[in-house]
Amino acid sequence: MRKFSLLGLVAVGSVLFTSLASATPVTGTANIAGTVNVNTGGVFFTNTMIPGPNEGSFAGATSATLKNLVGAPTTGAVSIPAFATFTVPTGNVTFDLQNIFAGAGTVGGCGSNTVGNVCTPANSPFTLIQAAPGQVTITLALSGIAYTGTAASGSSPAPFSFSTQNTLPGTITGILAAVNTDGGFTNSYSATLTAESPSAVPEPASCLLMGAGLLAAGLVSRRKVRS
Repeated sequence: MRKFSLLGLVAVGSVLFTSLASATPVTGTANIAGTVNVNTGGVFFTNTMIPGPNEGSFAGATSATLKNLVGAPTTGAVSIPAFATFTVPTGNVTFDLQNIFAGAGTVGGCGSNTVGNVCTPANSPFTLIQAAPGQVTITLALSGIAYTGTAASGSSPAPFSFSTQNTLPGTITGILAAVNTDGGFTNSYSATLTAESPSAVPEPASCLLMGAGLLAAGLVSRRKVRS
């Protein structure tokens, strides 16, 4: 009976290991586009589209939704579950926002429209570059995890980068002035999310198999002592 029970335990452990560790890794790239409005109340995304190309887990994506970043500008660690959700043929791919990178410019660069000037307002995640006369490039960099089902079943680190080219007003000072008006600054954007090598599957399954192995070793040792 002991032999049968031990084999049964190992079999059960194998089944549970398979069910817990079989999460499908999220890999590939999603490209989206839309409209963004930045004002004193936050960052608001609308008209989100999926122009592609979309690859890997995002292949065949039909839609995407983004949550808004409401409130004063912030950078660093954050926790916004389901910041982005992608509808794909097999269900949904979810992106949890975990970090907002600080902009790469300086406050001092925000007072001039000289070509090459790089501006980041105080506590802002945005980088504004006066790329040419009448043209400003704006970037925003985020990072988090992407997964299907739940994050507990395995997730992939995923950087999420946004960019836009502005020609109206086309100056750093003009854009910052528009942000502080009632209507805020509105422009089209494009963004790319890339799901990288997935993290390990949850530990409970591994612990279960280890426990079954230790139990087997213990019973064998006990049998030797009795003999």
